[in-house]
Formats: sequence, C-alpha cells, structure tokens
Amino acid sequence: MEYRIISIPSTNPNEAIQTLNEELSNLKLSPNIGFIIFTPQYFGKHQSVMRFLKKRLKFETIAFFADAFGTRDGIFTNGMLLLLLRANFKIFKTGKGNLYRQLSQIAENLKEFDAALAIYPAVYFPSRLKFLTIFFRDRFYWKRFSSCSDEACKKSILSKYSDWIKRERIMIPVNTVLRVLGKAGIPIGSINLVPLEAKPGMPAIYHNFKPIAQNILVVAFKEVDFDFKDVFPERGNSFEETKKILSSYFALKEEVTVLKEGNVVAEVNGMPIREYIKEKFDEWIDESEFLEKLERGEISGVSPFGLALISKETFGVSVIGLASFPLNFYPYHLDLSQFFDSGVIIGEIFSENPEDFVKFDSLSMSAYKFLVYCVDSTTLLAYRGHVYSLFEYAVKTVNKDWVIVFAPSPSSINFVNSNRISEIENNLYFFGSGTSFVFGFLDS
Repeated sequence: MEYRIISIPSTNPNEAIQTLNEELSNLKLSPNIGFIIFTPQYFGKHQSVMRFLKKRLKFETIAFFADAFGTRDGIFTNGMLLLLLRANFKIFKTGKGNLYRQLSQIAENLKEFDAALAIYPAVYFPSRLKFLTIFFRDRFYWKRFSSCSDEACKKSILSKYSDWIKRERIMIPVNTVLRVLGKAGIPIGSINLVPLEAKPGMPAIYHNFKPIAQNILVVAFKEVDFDFKDVFPERGNSFEETKKILSSYFALKEEVTVLKEGNVVAEVNGMPIREYIKEKFDEWIDESEFLEKLERGEISGVSPFGLALISKETFGVSVIGLASFPLNFYPYHLDLSQFFDSGVIIGEIFSENPEDFVKFDSLSMSAYKFLVYCVDSTTLLAYRGHVYSLFEYAVKTVNKDWVIVFAPSPSSINFVNSNRISEIENNLYFFGSGTSFVFGFLDS
C-alpha cells in the first residue's frame, strides 16, 4: 500500500491548480485511486480544479464536499485535499431503478473484500423547481392525512408519502442502506453527506469527474481493517434504562409521543410536528423564505435540539435533529419503523474530550501504514477552537500518517460485540452525532 497526501488550505482555484501542478509533476507514486475533498466554500468554484485534475489523473477518482479535513499540518475548514492511494480496491455504483435491489447486488460483490466505504447524499437539496414539486406533494398528502379520523388511516397516508420520498431519493434512509449492504458480512463505514449549510445541488459527489447525483458509491478494499465508535455512554437493556441514561447525559427537555411511519414523522404529542417545532423552539419558515435562503446557502443542516428515539430491537438510540422546514411532514434520512413511538427531546452535549473521536483502542497501530478517519462534523460547531485537541492527540499518539475527514453523522455496519448506544439494529450503528470511524490500511 502506497499513498500521497496533498493538502491546500486555500479556496483560490488558481492557487490550488498551481500547487497541484507542482506536486503532481514531482509525484513518484503510481496511484490507482484518488479522493478529492473540497470544503463547502469551494462549492461553485471547484469546477476549474476538477477540469485540471481530469487531465492529470488517469485513474479512478471520487470527489465530494466535506465540512473540514485534517492532516499532520493542521485542521482546515477552507481548502481542498487530494489523497492518492495505491490500494487493492473496487468501486461499485447504483444507477436508475430500484435502489435497494442494486444495493443487494453490490452486497454480493463485496463478500470477497475486507471492508468497504459507502458515500452518498442522505439528504439531497434539489433545484427550486424540484422543491416546488416537493411542496405540492407535501400539501397533497397533508390534506388527505388531515381528513383521517383514526391512526390507521393516518399511517396509511404517511406510508405512501414516505414511499414517494424514498423513491425520489430526496432522502435515502441510512440504516436501510447499511442493512442491505450488511448482507455482505464485512464492516462498512458510511459517509452520509448532509451539508451543514445547504445550496441547490448539494451534496455534490463525483465519480471519475461525473456527478453521481442521488446515487450511492461503494468503495470496497482488501488489506484493510475498520472500526467504529461513538463518544456516549453505553445503552441500557430496556427502554426505561436507556431513557434514564439519556436523561443523565443530555440536556433533557421532555418525553413525547410520536406518530411516524417509514422515514416520516407527522405528529409530536398529538400536534403537527411543524407546529410543535414552532411552539417549543420558536422557529418557523415559509416556502418562499426557505427557497431564498437555500439559494443563498443559508439553510442549516444541523439543530441544537433533537428527538431521541429508542430502538425496539437493541434499546440503542438515534436522534432526529429538529429544525424548521416549510413542510407539514418531517421526512428524515432514517427508517423509523424499528423505534418505539415514545421519544425524548434533548439538547446536544458531547464528550468533554474532543480527542475521544480518534481514540480507537481496538486497532493495533503498529500493523498499519496509513489511517483514514471520518469524524462527525458537528464537532466543529460543538467544540469550535477546542477541536484542535483532537488534532494534537492524533499528532502525538498516532505514529502513522493519517487524514481526518469531517462529515456529518458517520455510521456503520460493524460485526463486533458492542453495547454502544448508537447500535440501533444488530451490528448497525447510527446516532445522528458524536460518531467516528477509521480505516487502517495494512503495511503490505
């Protein structure tokens, strides 16, 4: 395994091209895959860099936007990273048609590999015109929902609305993706791209310099190890035990009942969820204001408040961030069917130690030549300047080269015995914040 890291802490495309030209002209490595990672400030300016790299990189490439990246030179929220590898890998990609049937076929192909990385837009922000269609559908289903006289009728309407959201791939349920890919029987890390500040066409992901839009890329590797973690206490062995753990660790607001179906929440405590968010958090936005803010890149993908739901299967927890959107229903990038219909409203509290995100005691670092971490990007908001202690820990402790990619809510299928609170299905981990994973490339 060979690698080369080229980091450029600048969002000036001309400066980036000049640096890339110098670095690539002196490259001694013969890579067979490249990861191109831009910070959000590059969005709209990245095309000239991509055109340059398309002429120079005559091998497989994957490009996407992450909220920040880290190398031994520091943590950068402005700039771009080019990671070149000589690795044993294969790339799979979905296309049009039934998404989960395609993922099942990919899972079959993954069985000969050691671990894999899935990269995809868990939430996709389309054009203004497409959003008008989404608003129309929302009103159409809400009118039918509001005319229901019982819960069975409401859930039937919700199911149809959820099916439409998933079929259009406006939101791709992370746990459904992992559940299907998990049939391969290998560990899989999932980068579920949700921009902290959204614009139309985000998240933007490219394979060989062509946008994949609302599809899923899976990169399968041989000669790698993988591990996943969250920074929270272990889960309980019952609904009440886990609820008690949540109340002792998080800023607990109130216990609520929810009406949900598929990947959609309709009501909280008998109130339409949009009205609940307005009343409790004093947040409201209409369609025209939403579209104007979206085009200016002012729509936030994170919220300080969340609805914590507890899994019927494991008593683990996942948290739905509660933010104001101009929809009557609240679709989410998670299949909610395996959660109880009671939840807890919480405020976000992280570990006191940012370095916890890169402490992986299960991996013997001496066995690896290179490490790639993916760390929850909400750490950048939670810790701000203190996030640098994460970098300092990695510099002092990890005696191998590494890169850190900051992206929202890393999740995984990882076949280990664990009592992590983020285990929401057997061997499937997704919390909504406070998670990270690492790929260790063997020194072969």
